[in-house]
Amino acid sequence: MNMNGKPQKIKKPEIEKSQLYYGKVVHYITIVSCLAALLAPVLILLFPHHNLLNPTLIFNAIFDGKRPAEIWEAAGVPFKSGDFWKLFLSSLFTPDGFATLGVVLGCSVTLWALIPAVWQFFKKKEYFYTCVSLFVMALIALAMSGLVNMAG
Repeated sequence: MNMNGKPQKIKKPEIEKSQLYYGKVVHYITIVSCLAALLAPVLILLFPHHNLLNPTLIFNAIFDGKRPAEIWEAAGVPFKSGDFWKLFLSSLFTPDGFATLGVVLGCSVTLWALIPAVWQFFKKKEYFYTCVSLFVMALIALAMSGLVNMAG
């Protein structure tokens, strides 16, 4: 209220376009990723023989207390570190490939959201933020590619 007792209009702060675009991309990709995460287990259990990995064999190995290498062996898929993309792309149209797609989308959402944000930073000539965002995108891409392997 001002001195006359009338309500004072508060001016809304203007949100940068880069932040709006980043938020929208994160919002919608996260929704798609969550829907995939909800639907994928149903598909996996409905069609166990159409999966790359048979869930019955995997659950048995897990509940028997086997080590990760033994679980992969029991599943019948020779998985080696760094072969994720080859395995993922070859099984994309299976129920467990759909589940993996949901996980990949959810984990890489920052990469996709930074693309329009970087473009907005560049258009506004905010080169520091452009460079920092590109650096973060490069780190995410390296982690996703398997070139940087923190798992050993």
